[in-house]
Amino acid sequence: MTRRVFISYAQESEEHRAVVRRLWAFLRRNGIDAVLDQVAAGERQDWALWMSRQIEQADVVLCVASEQYRLRAQGRTGPHEGRGVQWEARLIRDAFHAAQDDLQKFVPVVVPGQTVAGVPDFLAPSTTTVYLVESFTKTGAEKLLRFLLRKPELRDIPLGEEPEFDTWEPETEPEEPSSNPVLDGVVSPQVTGMAEIIGREQDLADLRTAFTAARTSRAPVVQVLTGMGGIGKTSLARAYAQRHLDDYAVVWWIRAEDPTAIDGEYRGLLELVHSAQEAKLVRDAVQRANAWLAEQRQPWLLVLDNVPDAAALRGLFPARGVGHVLVTSQAKYWPNPNIVHPVEPLDPDAAITLLTEISEDDDTTAAAELAAELDGLPLALAQAASFTVTNGTSLAAYLRFYRERSADLLSDGQPVDYPHTVATTWLLAIGQLTPPARRILDTIAYFAPDSIPLSVLRPLVDDELTFIRAIGNLLSHSLVTRGAEDTITVHRLVQAVTRHRLGETVDHAVRARGLLAAAMPKPPLNKEATNAWNAIRSHILAVADQVPTDPPTFDLRYNQAFLHGDVGDIRAAIAQLEALVDEMTPVLGREDERVLRARHGVAYWTDIYDTPRAQALLGELLEVQSGVLGAEHPDTLATRQDLASAYLDLGDHDRALRMLEDLLPVHLRVLGPDDKATLETRRLLADALAQSSRFEEALAAYEEVIIDAVAAFGESDLKIVLLQGFYANVLGESGDATAARDLYAEVVDQLAAQLGPYDKVTLATNLTLAMWTARAGNPQRAAHMLLRVLIRLSNSLGKNNPLVKQFESGLNSIRGGGPPNKSGKRIKKRKR
Repeated sequence: MTRRVFISYAQESEEHRAVVRRLWAFLRRNGIDAVLDQVAAGERQDWALWMSRQIEQADVVLCVASEQYRLRAQGRTGPHEGRGVQWEARLIRDAFHAAQDDLQKFVPVVVPGQTVAGVPDFLAPSTTTVYLVESFTKTGAEKLLRFLLRKPELRDIPLGEEPEFDTWEPETEPEEPSSNPVLDGVVSPQVTGMAEIIGREQDLADLRTAFTAARTSRAPVVQVLTGMGGIGKTSLARAYAQRHLDDYAVVWWIRAEDPTAIDGEYRGLLELVHSAQEAKLVRDAVQRANAWLAEQRQPWLLVLDNVPDAAALRGLFPARGVGHVLVTSQAKYWPNPNIVHPVEPLDPDAAITLLTEISEDDDTTAAAELAAELDGLPLALAQAASFTVTNGTSLAAYLRFYRERSADLLSDGQPVDYPHTVATTWLLAIGQLTPPARRILDTIAYFAPDSIPLSVLRPLVDDELTFIRAIGNLLSHSLVTRGAEDTITVHRLVQAVTRHRLGETVDHAVRARGLLAAAMPKPPLNKEATNAWNAIRSHILAVADQVPTDPPTFDLRYNQAFLHGDVGDIRAAIAQLEALVDEMTPVLGREDERVLRARHGVAYWTDIYDTPRAQALLGELLEVQSGVLGAEHPDTLATRQDLASAYLDLGDHDRALRMLEDLLPVHLRVLGPDDKATLETRRLLADALAQSSRFEEALAAYEEVIIDAVAAFGESDLKIVLLQGFYANVLGESGDATAARDLYAEVVDQLAAQLGPYDKVTLATNLTLAMWTARAGNPQRAAHMLLRVLIRLSNSLGKNNPLVKQFESGLNSIRGGGPPNKSGKRIKKRKR
């Protein structure tokens, strides 16, 4: 049943009334029967009776916090000031005190521009929930919407029966309990899953003893598990983490073999301890997560799995803290040998037990022979047992198969990065795969090993049901494991065996490249496209290292570099494009179209940080393109457009205006009126008119561009939202700061809905909104808007981040009473 919600607030200003109106409209658009007095104001009312009836009939009364609401509700203003709120508050206060154990009806809400300090004391903000509405979007008001719609994040489940356990009596005195109570645990999803610990009790005990020994420094305690691939280091680390979950407030797992993926591993921790939105803001997730760990007062465990060597460990954990760091590595040599625990093969009895228990075959004689053949390697033992039970055969039969294939492998000569025992067990399993399953395995051998999206692999198999069965076939043979959110993970040794089996052919690597190229999102990036990009970026890096240096590979790397820029990693985009130019030039030639396009990309992203250098690069490039490609080639036109834009940023309005006026008819003739590049040239021309103080012409030009862009792309397209922001700037500079402020408020809401409230573009637009709010006559509110965002940014990005500095500069300017900062360089969005 729809809940009825009454909104109580102070009519302290027209601006605050407008914000409350937006709250009311937002709630009604999301299925909530919200009631607002502004609607009833059109009819003559007995307001005291009307308020009493609304409060009585409402399921929930939202009390909108503000300074005047708090003062009036607590009777701290004059008797004739805010009488409506005083009357409402008296009714609410009496009802609240009459049923203080019912906290579901009278709910304090903090809307944008206000703080929790505006909640009346009787609603007890220090002990009860206060709902913060950061923006009028599903994300920005999620907690309030969930409460009003009765849609909690986690629903209760029925209690089951209590399990029975054997009682264990310790042989020694138990450890003293920690003086610090353990927090509700933060546990990595990588800690879940089977951890085979047969025959590893002594190893686990030794690890615990080493971690809990008396400390001589404030640094975290580090222990390293070493051994060959397949020896069971990862299983042992996982078993330790699972056994001691209750001893740590935080248990987090980092897959450290791929340097490009480590940032995402730590970012996952930040998403849990802060929020997904804040985690996206952080430039260096490793540094930020380690700073957070160093601040914790309760024990934590960080597992760094498959670290290449001691040098790669540097910077992966905090220098101070009450934590334990468990490292797994194939590297034998470590600076401090006292922290190293070599992991040995299982002894014969443990190996036999593992084989017979998993295979459900009690032939201990065959198990003993097979254990000896497999050198006691747990990974090979588990794979052999899994093969036996999956294919309904016996350990004795498997032993015969293994000996036949092992001879084949040894005669062929296996790579040195994995033991032949493991390789042979997997080759046997691969031989049992269906053709679709084998095609998938052969392709993912060239991906990064972790979190491979199934959606990317789907084109490998024509029929969906056949695809699902192929994935099941791989899972049943333990060649892949399920990951989070429709992904699979493949062991890197399985990949090595598969690539060795395939030999020198590059067909499967090229197929992997094609899948990833097809999965790359198209700009401009919204939240979904950004998530899709983050899901494949490590796989693109892995595949690019294993395919030929040919034009399709260059195209993949070019698009990858631009996507780095689109998500805000500008310096990475520039570095990747510069490297690409250096690598392509000897292969394709300095005047090749792809090389020239990459040179343009370097200049395009350099414009963010260094417009004079970008202008020089674009000028040089334009001369080459005009001679090689022709004056009207689309790439040449793009360079002309960006060069005009650079002159505009540098203040040379007259030159920019002339260039754009010359460029527009060429764009119209060559690309057509609805092309994105044509519309962008028209927008830049409107900007040039505005910067030349020709505001009437500029506003008219902007209005025409917006109408045509809406017709071409639709009103909700992100390009239209950004256009509205540029138009708002011109409105403000022409003298209508109030109109600029109101339009920017709508733009911020749209960006928050499409990109998320903590996307860098959304945040930068908030800064411009604050600027126009100050110019429209409300510097106090503008300063408050910036302060709220600045605190969050500073905590997430660090005080020295350029975006934080930009917000600080804007805040100081507004607080100092001087002219507010202008919005600065426009936000860079890719045009193609």
